[in-house]
Amino acid sequence: MRRLNIQDSAFLTVETDESPTHVAGLQILELPPRYKGNFFQDMFDRFDLSAPPQPPFNLKLGGDLSRLELTPRWVEDQDFDLDYHIRFVRLPEPGTMEQLTTFVSRLHGQRLDRNHPLWECYCIEGIEGNRVAMYIKVHHALVDGVAATAIMSSTLSRSSRNKMEQGFWQMTPKRAKVPAKQPVKQDMLSLATESLGQVVEGVGTTTRTLGELGGRMLRGGFHMLSGDSREAPLPFQSPNTVFNTTITRHRRFGVATLPLSRVKDAGKNLDATINDVVLAICSGALRKYLKLHNSLPTKPLTTMCPVSVRPKDAVQEGNSISMIITTLATDVEDPLERLEVIKRSSRAAKDKVNHLSREAATNYSLLLNAAVLATNAVGLGGTVPPPANLVISNVPGPREQLFINGAKLVANYPMSVLVHSQALNITVTSYMDSIDFGLMADRETIPDVDVMAEMITEAALDLEEAFERKMEMQAFQASEALAGHKRLKEAQAEAQAKADAKRKRKAKSAAKKTAAKKKAAPKTKVKAKAKRTSKPKAKASPQADNTNKAETVAVTATVDTPVPTPPGENFSSAAE
Repeated sequence: MRRLNIQDSAFLTVETDESPTHVAGLQILELPPRYKGNFFQDMFDRFDLSAPPQPPFNLKLGGDLSRLELTPRWVEDQDFDLDYHIRFVRLPEPGTMEQLTTFVSRLHGQRLDRNHPLWECYCIEGIEGNRVAMYIKVHHALVDGVAATAIMSSTLSRSSRNKMEQGFWQMTPKRAKVPAKQPVKQDMLSLATESLGQVVEGVGTTTRTLGELGGRMLRGGFHMLSGDSREAPLPFQSPNTVFNTTITRHRRFGVATLPLSRVKDAGKNLDATINDVVLAICSGALRKYLKLHNSLPTKPLTTMCPVSVRPKDAVQEGNSISMIITTLATDVEDPLERLEVIKRSSRAAKDKVNHLSREAATNYSLLLNAAVLATNAVGLGGTVPPPANLVISNVPGPREQLFINGAKLVANYPMSVLVHSQALNITVTSYMDSIDFGLMADRETIPDVDVMAEMITEAALDLEEAFERKMEMQAFQASEALAGHKRLKEAQAEAQAKADAKRKRKAKSAAKKTAAKKKAAPKTKVKAKAKRTSKPKAKASPQADNTNKAETVAVTATVDTPVPTPPGENFSSAAE
């Protein structure tokens, strides 16, 4: 016997016909080539159906208010009926994906019977492309999304040759070390005391964490008032959209698949986590959808993102999750700018939860949903605003190729919970090189959820193209800068060449002038000498006068009169 914790109990308390609180997975299997026979019948024929079911698949709700039990508990189902839990279905021809999603949408809108262990499995045949499917739903009080993924992954094989000898409900779960079992007390006083003790313990834990949460939320409020609401949005501050209304019991389910490697590359190129890129892709799709319906608010949408706080190697039962709230920046048109805003917001939100204890982080998620859950429980769902516009979950899955009795697992689409005021939930899981999106919506509110699913692919392409344009622009700018640098160098070289040529011309001109001066210098000196010589001689005697005149004439004749060049000699010196 195991008592439900406060978070597990909440999923039971708030459940209504319009808002069932179970999660599910749709696994698409490709049969081996040339397979003959009935796949599921052949698989079940191999099982040893006499082996007993294992927790959590053999647990049903116990507890009796008439015996003063204030909290529910899990008890082993002594009358376990496998035929009730396993259902076989065949789709009509041609067995399209649309037919499959329509069928599982109807299944997902139906509550689980609390008189039995809270799970069901549908084995679906007749899907085109030589495929079959398994739709498995489990109540959220029994397991959370991370635990469900871990349990189902453990039932799959890495080899196509391996054959299962047991069903997933018969496999022993991995358990953490726990104290030895105490004898089960069945008398009324013991049950009442135990139940009351658990309530007191839960209240005590919640009280201890209120101070921790209060301080964090108060600091978050001051952060909001300081003007940084985009990075750290507070709950109940989201704009009103078509998603935030009262829901019905009818569902519509849409799927989309993207290559995980491309999402990883986008994250690497843009310095973002896979979760950041997933949020940005969902944001782009929501923006497109709301614009299509002329209902995109000016204020950005916000999302609640579950985060696991389960200790490593702990038992995969119950719930151990918290929540963060981040903006989707749907008011930002550019995909890259939108991603940058989401990155900052996501990191700020994670920082808040990382500084909380595990108990406080778990209670934080309950406090976020308290108002919505309370109004759901009393039949007044949709009367209060939600803490965020929608929930977007990202659950990591296996990376290697997996098989079930030789059939290849090709897709694993998650399906989650809707509550009043949140008519849309997007859950994402990864598998091999695929990332699968499961869009669960209220049929009356979002009848065309398949259109939104197509926009998931479009939004991913928009993000890639925006990055390519950025790279092209950067390459163009780098090319322009290089070309400009080259032109500058050429201009500098041309200017330098002109300057060098000018200097050479000046040097040559100066050289010519110098040469001319050198050539003219002797004539000028002789004449000057002659003049200087003749001036003092003017005062001489007449006899000396006559002598000087003769000398002067002789000197002048020697300088001015060229000497005839003999025939045959070179004329180069004369030309100079």
